[in-house]
Amino acid sequence: MNKIKISLILVFVLFFPLAVFAQVDFNLNLPDLNIPGINVDDLLTGSAEENINLNSFKFSWSAETYTPYEYKGRALPVQGAAVIIEAILDISGGNPTNLKYSWFVDDVFQENKSGYAKTSFEFRIRRSGGATHKILVKIFNESRSFSIEESIEIPIAEPEIVLCFSNGGSYFSDRMTRTADVFSDKKAYFIVRPYFFDINKLTDLNFEWRFANQDPILSSAYSANVLDLLIGGKTNKDVSETNLSVSATNKSDSRQSRSQSALVKIH
Repeated sequence: MNKIKISLILVFVLFFPLAVFAQVDFNLNLPDLNIPGINVDDLLTGSAEENINLNSFKFSWSAETYTPYEYKGRALPVQGAAVIIEAILDISGGNPTNLKYSWFVDDVFQENKSGYAKTSFEFRIRRSGGATHKILVKIFNESRSFSIEESIEIPIAEPEIVLCFSNGGSYFSDRMTRTADVFSDKKAYFIVRPYFFDINKLTDLNFEWRFANQDPILSSAYSANVLDLLIGGKTNKDVSETNLSVSATNKSDSRQSRSQSALVKIH
C-alpha cells in the first residue's frame, strides 16, 4: 500500500511543473489584439462581417436586334432575340467580388447564370410582342449582412419595316410613304428599312417585292431592300394607279416577317 502512494506522488510532482509552465508560457505569448474597430472574438472565430453601404443601383440592358445605321434610339427585343442586362452597383466598404448575384426570369431562378460577381445576365426572349419579361436580381454577401433586391420589366416588340420613297433621289431617303408619285421614263427608288429583327446583317433577310401584275422579285442580296423602278412607254397623260408591296422575312425564323404596301400613281 505504501508503494502505491509513493508512485502517485512521484507522478504528480513530475507533471505538475510542466502544466504550470505551459500555462505561464501561453499567457506570456498572447498577442495584443486590442485593435480599435475590430472585435477580438470575431478575429478568433473568423466571423467578422463586412460593413457594406449601398450608394446607388441601376439596371442597364441592350437587345441584340438589327436597326439601320442612322437609327439613334434603343434596339428593342423581339421573340427569340438575346438581351443582356447589367446590374450596376455602387457600394462603399467591402469587396464587390464577394457579392453573390441570384438572377430570376419571371420568378424562375436561373441557377447556372447566378453566382459570385455575376453582374451581367443574358437570356432570350420567349414571349411574343406586346408582352414583357420580369427580371429580378438579389445581391447579397455570404453572411447576409448586406442584401438588396431589384427588378425590371423588359418590353417585347415586334419586327417592323418602314417603306421609304425617293423620286430620282438617293438610296438613303428616309421619307416614309403610303402614296408615291412616279413619272414615266424617270427612275424612282423604294427603300425598306427593317427594325428589330433578330439578325446580324441585312442579307439575313429575304425581301419579296410585288408591283402591279409583274412577277414577284425575291432576293436576299446586299441591296435587296432597294427597288429601282423605271416605267417607260407611257403614251397618254392620264394618271394610272397600281399597288406596290414588299415583305421582309428572317431566314432563320419565319415568325419574324413584316410587310408594307404603297399606292403608286404613275404620271
